[in-house]
Amino acid sequence: MKLTDVIDDLGNLDEELIIFLEDAADADADILLAKGVDGDGGVKVENGRQYTYLIEVSLAKEFLDDWKTGLDYVPGKDEMAKRLYEYAVNDA
Repeated sequence: MKLTDVIDDLGNLDEELIIFLEDAADADADILLAKGVDGDGGVKVENGRQYTYLIEVSLAKEFLDDWKTGLDYVPGKDEMAKRLYEYAVNDA
């Protein structure tokens, strides 16, 4: 699953979920949706693959809603995924 896939379904996701990214340096890396666990250090291992914390689903929804409100056009899911990644890595 990629971040662009999550954009399509963001409104239906449990707000307690967290988006974890397999390669924090790559916006197009595979992601994992999971609940956080105290003491996991923001890292999840699934099927031998390590994922690191990117952003909570609730914060992703809030950020994208606020960002889209300021636009005079409707962004595509690729643009939304890129902007969410940039926000999560640099500002969140």
